[in-house]
Amino acid sequence: MALMDIVVITLTTMSFTVALFGALSVLGNRAQRKVGWGLALFLGIAAYDNLEGLVGLWGLYPQLSWMCGLEVLATFLYGPAIYLYVLTVTGKAPSPRRIALCLGLSLTMAVVLLGGFLALPPQARIDLALGTPIADAGVARQAAITAGIMRLTFLTLIFGFLTACWLALDDNVRRLSGLFSSVEDRTLTWLRGVMILMVIAAGWVALQGLLEQVTPDNGWLQAVDAAITLTWVGLLAYFGIRQRPALQEDDLAALPERGTGTVGKYARSALDADRMQKLGDRMAHLMRSQVLHRDPGLSLRGLADKVGASPNYVSQTLNDHLGVSFFDFVNGFRVDEAETLLRTTDRSVTDIALEVGFNSRSTFNAAVRKHRGLSPTEMRRGPESVRAVLSGQVNVRA
Repeated sequence: MALMDIVVITLTTMSFTVALFGALSVLGNRAQRKVGWGLALFLGIAAYDNLEGLVGLWGLYPQLSWMCGLEVLATFLYGPAIYLYVLTVTGKAPSPRRIALCLGLSLTMAVVLLGGFLALPPQARIDLALGTPIADAGVARQAAITAGIMRLTFLTLIFGFLTACWLALDDNVRRLSGLFSSVEDRTLTWLRGVMILMVIAAGWVALQGLLEQVTPDNGWLQAVDAAITLTWVGLLAYFGIRQRPALQEDDLAALPERGTGTVGKYARSALDADRMQKLGDRMAHLMRSQVLHRDPGLSLRGLADKVGASPNYVSQTLNDHLGVSFFDFVNGFRVDEAETLLRTTDRSVTDIALEVGFNSRSTFNAAVRKHRGLSPTEMRRGPESVRAVLSGQVNVRA
C-alpha cells in the first residue's frame, strides 16, 4: 500500500470517528438533542459518507456496492441538515412542514439522480465510485454525464442551503442586537467559518472532478479532499457540541410580536408618542444614574425590569422613538464613559473597555468607530490631535 493511500485512509478514519462521536454526543445529551438534532443528523451523514469512503479505500465495493447508492441519498441531506440546525440553534425552530419540505425536496432530487446511477452496469457503478477508468467508451461517456449531473445538482443544492444559513445567521445578529448589550458569544461566528470551509470543500469536489481527468495519479487529490473534510467535520463537532442556544425561552418571550415591519411588530401596543418620550427619558436617566451599561450581561428584559415596563414597550421605545437597537443604545453609554476615561486617565484601552461593560477589545474598537468615527487611540488624543494626524502634522507611531 502506497504512502499516500495510508494518509488518505488515516484522515478518512479520523473524520469518521470524529463525526460519529459528535453525533452520538449530541443525541446522548437531552438538552443538546433538543436544539442540536440537525447537527446530529449532519454529523451522522458525515460519518456514513466517510465510512463509505473507507469501504472503497479498502477495496470492498464489490461486496458492499449498495453503500454507494445510499451515500447519494445521504449526502443530499447535508444541506437541509445544516440549515435546520441553524434555524433551531438560533431560536427559530422549524415547523414540521418546513422540515418535511427541506428533507423531502433533497431526497426527491437524490432519488431521481440515483435512478440514473443505478441504470449503469454494475461494474461501471463500481468503477465510477472508485474513480477507475471504464473500459467501454459508450458506458464511460454515460457514466461521466451521470456523475457530472449529480455533482452539479449536489453543489447547487448545498450552495443554496448554505446561503439560506448565512441569511439566517444575519437575521440572528439583528434579533440579538435588540435583546442584549453584548452578543459576542451568541452570534455563532464559528459556524460562519465552518460554512466557508464547506464551500471550499464543495468547490474542491468540483475541481477534483476536472483534475482527475488530467492527473495520472490522483492520490494527492484524495489526500487534500480528506484533509479538508477532517477540518470542517472536526470544527463542526467541537464547537457544535459546546454551543448553547443563541436564544433561551425567556429571551424568545422578550421578542416583540412578529409582523410586517415596525408597524406590524407593535400593532397592538398602547404606547403613544408621549409615553415613549417619558419612557425613553427614564431609561436614559437610569442608565446614567445606576451605570447599568457596566454590566456586560445587561439584557432588554433586565432594563425593562429596572424601568418598570414590559420588554415590548422598551423595544418599541428604542426602535420607534430613539431609532436604535438595544445593543447600540447601551453601547452609546459605554462609549461616552470610555471617552471620558481615555482623555482623563492613562489606563490601558483594554482595561477601560472591560470596565465600561465590553467583553473584548475588538468589540470596543468597533463600537467606538461606529459611535465616534474614531479609533480609541484617536479618541484619547482628542479632536485637535486627530485633525493634526489627518493633516500629516503629527508622526503617529505604529
